[in-house]
Amino acid sequence: MSETVLAPARPTVPKKILFPLLFIPVFLGGVDSTLFNSNAYDLPVLTDSWRLWFVDGYSIALAASVVLGSRLGARIGPGVTLAIGLLVFATAGASPALLDSPETWTAARFAQGFGYALIISSVASAVGGLPHSAERALGYSLWILSFSIGAGSGPLVGRAFVDAGAYALLFWLPAAVALLCGSFAWLLLRGIDLGQASSTKIDVVSSVLAFLGFGLFVGGLQSHGGMPVRFLATAAGCAILAVFCLRQRRSRDPLVDVRMLSFSRVGVCAFAFTFASGCYTGSIFLFSVEADSLASLLPVSVLALWVSLGGFVLNKLHTRFSPVRVFQISLAACALGLAAAAFSGLWLAGFLIGLGVGIAFAAGDVYLLGSVASKDVARAAALQETSLAVGAALGVAGFGGLFDGTNSVAVTAVITAAVMAVVAWTCRYNRGVLTA
Repeated sequence: MSETVLAPARPTVPKKILFPLLFIPVFLGGVDSTLFNSNAYDLPVLTDSWRLWFVDGYSIALAASVVLGSRLGARIGPGVTLAIGLLVFATAGASPALLDSPETWTAARFAQGFGYALIISSVASAVGGLPHSAERALGYSLWILSFSIGAGSGPLVGRAFVDAGAYALLFWLPAAVALLCGSFAWLLLRGIDLGQASSTKIDVVSSVLAFLGFGLFVGGLQSHGGMPVRFLATAAGCAILAVFCLRQRRSRDPLVDVRMLSFSRVGVCAFAFTFASGCYTGSIFLFSVEADSLASLLPVSVLALWVSLGGFVLNKLHTRFSPVRVFQISLAACALGLAAAAFSGLWLAGFLIGLGVGIAFAAGDVYLLGSVASKDVARAAALQETSLAVGAALGVAGFGGLFDGTNSVAVTAVITAAVMAVVAWTCRYNRGVLTA
């Protein structure tokens, strides 16, 4: 029986056990990333802007704690962290089925986002700790495939249960699967040790600052409360995030090394990551607003398929265009897709947006990690994961806030298309040298 050894003289775990226990949770995360984006307006408890908070609470917590999760994993091991993350994910995920207010539902989503941060950091540690490059490549490919299939399934699963009047199963079923996986992870993976330093610093103060600052900033973009309240929330969020960035710049072991953003070769990658991720989650939310059947959700569901296709398209583009030009092409495709959503149809829009997002994700991964020294890869990867999670939250808040203000999918699509076009244009000012 073939076995995968994560570190010499440490416990071995067969791949046929390791990979399912890693990637079934990733699949659940993919489902959850689109399950409620596409069905928030059909859930009876959510009213007004609470639906945006419910969807975004998950991404806000993920963005603020994904790096903290990796620090916890370094201390207690990826197997134990994975089991704990799945337990938190399952408990918080099932809680709305027993609760009856938008406030408690939203609080549960924040807790679930923290659980998924532990899951994703554990998966990254375990896959990165595989001893052979072929196994790591297989692991990363399965990671992307699992998440993409889950993201594509989310809208269809959500609509099927909502139409059947069984929306409570949207909370119970993923929680049951997560709890089962968590039990097996505790039994079979808790002995995995990657040999990481147990003294790795866990900066709780910085984590709290990131959570509060980003939460207030995103809250200001949404439509909960009057304009003065939203303005104050955004201003307070910016101030707290400024303190967070200052603290990270002075730290010898920062959670997120914001100093790397001063290098334009890294900054442009994080920039493209954030806006592509925001376009992805925001588009799913926007295109699902007026969907009233499984058939009308199909263009949204296959968006994840086009994102996967974008990774293959990159192989053709990077030999013909410079890295910055590739980013511009990807973001321009997103802008054209949003414009197509306003004037053409969702099938063309979904194809263009998915292709652009997929190219941006693949290019960002290749160029961000390939443009830094080997000693900085871990910090660059943390910046990458944080950028993706930040973009996911901002996308729902931005698209959702615009839709609530305009009450028009077409107008929202046109405005966001203009924003994406401007972002693509600004990439030309990058002066760093990107390498694969």
